[in-house]
Amino acid sequence: MTKKKTEWEIQQAKIDADRKKAMKSLTEDQLKAINKAYKSIKDALCNARELEDIYLSDIRNLDIAMWKLRSEFNLEDNNG
Repeated sequence: MTKKKTEWEIQQAKIDADRKKAMKSLTEDQLKAINKAYKSIKDALCNARELEDIYLSDIRNLDIAMWKLRSEFNLEDNNG
């Protein structure tokens, strides 16, 4: 028996397909920057949660990730 997809499932499948297509359009360096940022954020948050502390290496990795994202995606800090 085939289950009919709900409207939400149809919309979610479209969102997932759009995201997959967008990820494939990234350059290798852009994808590396995103992965570096994700890993740095994840590690820093894990340490902050578990140890209620953050290591200097976490801060360094977040800084590197931020600059890679800024460079690869032409981001500017216009907030002062």
